Amino acid sequence: MRVIFFGSGYCSNFIIPLIGNNLEVICTHKDKIKIQDYDKNLQIKRMLLDEFFDNFHKLFNTSNIIINSIPPVNEKDILVEKLRGIISKQNSIKWYGYLSSTSVYGDQGGKWVTEETTPKPRTKRGIARLKAEKRNMSLLKEYNLPVHIFRLPGIYGPGRSICEKIKTNQFVIKKEDHYFSRIHAYDIAHAIQASINNPTPGEIFNVTDDLPERNDLVADYAAKLMRINLEKIDISDKRVSEKVLDFYKENKKVSNKKIKKILFWSPQFKNYKIGIREILRQSND
Repeated sequence: MRVIFFGSGYCSNFIIPLIGNNLEVICTHKDKIKIQDYDKNLQIKRMLLDEFFDNFHKLFNTSNIIINSIPPVNEKDILVEKLRGIISKQNSIKWYGYLSSTSVYGDQGGKWVTEETTPKPRTKRGIARLKAEKRNMSLLKEYNLPVHIFRLPGIYGPGRSICEKIKTNQFVIKKEDHYFSRIHAYDIAHAIQASINNPTPGEIFNVTDDLPERNDLVADYAAKLMRINLEKIDISDKRVSEKVLDFYKENKKVSNKKIKKILFWSPQFKNYKIGIREILRQSND
């Protein structure tokens, strides 16, 4: 059995140790290979993406599990573009997953969204993600690849959370009735594992925790635990970057009911409070 993880970034460090036992794992990197501590205990080969494409026929068509987490480049999915005309219909792929984003839903005025909600992205990021989703899903029809799409909200975990942010920027935007959804990277890994163990080709899943919340309330909770004084600022403040402003163009609550029902998955970190407490506990160990 062989797994290929295209775009081995933060989430891969949670997914690979979970699914990689007794499997050969190939991880691709954009321009710099990053060896991880768990590599020595698993059958992992890391290579640059261009090197992989040089050996595409040999490696891809004889693999079993594909995870595509490469973000769109110029509104194109570079993996899908490479696949067309090269991939064999007689391949050995049993499961293919594309890690997308809840930004495809766009602004929903703070309402709940499900996988049945019509996407209406407003940002360049969301528009590109929706196009990439469609391109990945087309592989199911054209090549019979068992494609699964996972829409992820704000991803956090050890070393990448609100805790690190408020240490360097001790202010937070306060905006009433503006909600964001989140997911701990650990729970993403378990959602991927559940899908691999129970393939449902053609399905789209939201992978989120159970509690969408205002970002300033999340920051407040972390700051109190860390004993940091946090300044609340308005979104019009000059310290707010264009990138952050982009995120505040969208307001929605993302439902996870579908993945719970179909894959019997449920997040261990059901809300941000549980996640933040665990991150701080680990940092103090």
